[in-house]
Amino acid sequence: MRGPNEIADVDRFLFGQLEPMLTPRTNRLDPTNLRQRIAAAVIYENLFLNFSQISMPAIAKRAGVSTATLYRLFPDVESLYTAAFQLGLQLVILWLALDSNHPNPLYRLTELLARGVDIWTRPRAKETISPLYYRLCNRDSGIKDHVSIYRKHSESFWLGQFQRLKVEGYLNLDPNLALIEIFWGPVVSLFFYPACLTDVPYVSQSSNAEDCWRAADDFLTLYGTPHFHACRKKFNWDEDRAAFQSTKTT
Repeated sequence: MRGPNEIADVDRFLFGQLEPMLTPRTNRLDPTNLRQRIAAAVIYENLFLNFSQISMPAIAKRAGVSTATLYRLFPDVESLYTAAFQLGLQLVILWLALDSNHPNPLYRLTELLARGVDIWTRPRAKETISPLYYRLCNRDSGIKDHVSIYRKHSESFWLGQFQRLKVEGYLNLDPNLALIEIFWGPVVSLFFYPACLTDVPYVSQSSNAEDCWRAADDFLTLYGTPHFHACRKKFNWDEDRAAFQSTKTT
C-alpha cells in the first residue's frame, strides 16, 4: 500500500481535506458528523483500493464508528456510494478552484490546465470511479445533477480566468463558452478522446506538463494581445517553462 508521500498532488490535497473530517467532533453522535466521517472514510479507502474492494468493516474502522451504525445510516451500498461521490465531487471542485497568482499568464494557465488533467490521468483515476457510478447515473437524476454542478462550476471558473486575462490586457477575445472549448480542445483531444473511444490512455512523448504548457502557449500566441507579447518578451516569460516542469517532477 502506498503512503501519502507517494501519491499525486490531487490525492495529497484530498488526504489533507479528509483527515480533519475523520476526526470525531465533540458530539460524536451527531448524524451529520457521522455521515460526513463515513463518506470521508469511503473516499480515503478508495484512494488505495477500487470501490468494489473496500469492505464495510474497513470503512467503519476508518470512520471510527461501528458497522451497525454504518448500516443504520447507509442501509445499502448505493446510498453509501452516493454520499461518497457527492463529498468527493465537492473536494475535486475545491482542488480545481485553487487559484494561481503567478504573474506569468502562461505559467498560470498551464498550472490550472495541468491540475485538471492530473485529476483524470493519475493512476488511481480509473480505479477510483466505480462501475456503480455509471449505473447510478442511468437512473438517478440526482447524480446527473451533481455532474451538472461540476460542469457549471468549471465553466464559471474558466470564464473568471479569461476575464482576469482580459482585465490584465493579455487576452484579445471576450470570455465566453466558445473560448473555453478553444482553450481546452487540444488537451481534450490528447488526454480524453483516446481513452474514451479506444480505452487506451494517451502517453505523452514528453510529459503531461509539457503538453499543457504547449496548449497554453498556442492559445496565448493566437489570442494574446500585443501587450501580452510585449510583456512576454520583456519579462522572459518563456524561461518559466523549465521552472514549471521542475514542479511536476519533484
